[in-house]
Amino acid sequence: MDTSEHTQHRQSPLIVRDQQLITACALDIIRTVEQQRGQPLQPRDRMALKLLTPKNSALLVKNQHRHLGCKQVSFEILTDDIGLGAYRLTPKGVHVLNQESGWWSDQYGIGRFLWNLYLKEDPDQGMQRVLEQLFKMETAGFLGNMKTQIHVKPKEHTIRGDLRPDLNLYIRRHEGTVETTLRRLHKAKALFKAKELGLESHGPGGRLVLLFGKNKRYAISFAVERL
Repeated sequence: MDTSEHTQHRQSPLIVRDQQLITACALDIIRTVEQQRGQPLQPRDRMALKLLTPKNSALLVKNQHRHLGCKQVSFEILTDDIGLGAYRLTPKGVHVLNQESGWWSDQYGIGRFLWNLYLKEDPDQGMQRVLEQLFKMETAGFLGNMKTQIHVKPKEHTIRGDLRPDLNLYIRRHEGTVETTLRRLHKAKALFKAKELGLESHGPGGRLVLLFGKNKRYAISFAVERL
């Protein structure tokens, strides 16, 4: 290989699909941000990075320079039940169940849900997929309820971080709102009291929890705020 061929080969970008390398890059970003800022990322952003997979992120490597990109949807859940009134579900904690050690928990940060979208996934389609996973419901049936609506705002936030000469982060974040009912969530068998799952409960009246996942169990605890 001559010099020109070697240079071209050395500069060719490589799309990485390996889960371990994606996770290692995400953890490196988390550590680097904390070192540079003197304080860690918000818990929900740390969790979002830790949950990146080849399905919902892209890791491009060129000349040992890593570029990690992903799309996210940030949304709130509003409920309105006849006889119960309207409420906002404000996230307060994210939890992952380890079969050996029990629940691992972290504070969720800003009171909105955050989810990674799949690569090339439309935000509206992504929101529907998220709801299917959160509430274990068929989207057609879920959206068939007149009181359940999905609004994904056209507003987008592009977050870019040039963390080091060899490490960059790109996030495209969409905002949305889900309108449903507490009865609908309960019927979907996705809504529990924190103590029913063995999670600590704080605040007046305890805390409610959304449970989701099949092979690995995740939960989001939230406070119920009357509107």
